Amino acid sequence: MSQRMTDALHDVHTATNDVLKGYREMSARAEPEIQTVLARLIAMHEKHAAEHVAELKLLRESVQDDSSIQGTVNKVVVILRDWLTDLDRDVLPAVRDGEEALRNEYGKALQNEQVAANAAVAQMLRAQMDAITTEIARLPKN
Repeated sequence: MSQRMTDALHDVHTATNDVLKGYREMSARAEPEIQTVLARLIAMHEKHAAEHVAELKLLRESVQDDSSIQGTVNKVVVILRDWLTDLDRDVLPAVRDGEEALRNEYGKALQNEQVAANAAVAQMLRAQMDAITTEIARLPKN
């Protein structure tokens, strides 16, 4: 299996875990009015992360803590924002921006020739990207 293909899958998995870190922190601090949205996004990304892990294991890849400094940055931003203002509907455009950035990571992975050549991985990533696109459409732009 190509290292570039597994690297692309790890990159998507890392970006997903980073988003999850921020959303989990936000959920712990958010106003009740956005809890449903956060719960829905967390559940979707946890499902996607589990699918990434399963695929990486099939590819005999290590799935040690695939996260990055960005996950910590996401948590810190949430904490700082909570200190300065309420985490209510006004944060949803920022959530949308995060979802769009994550969708871009999927797009990059799907442009990788080795990913495109692996039907199972490409299909999984396309289905996940479609689910993210659906959620983006549900989030306010401003």
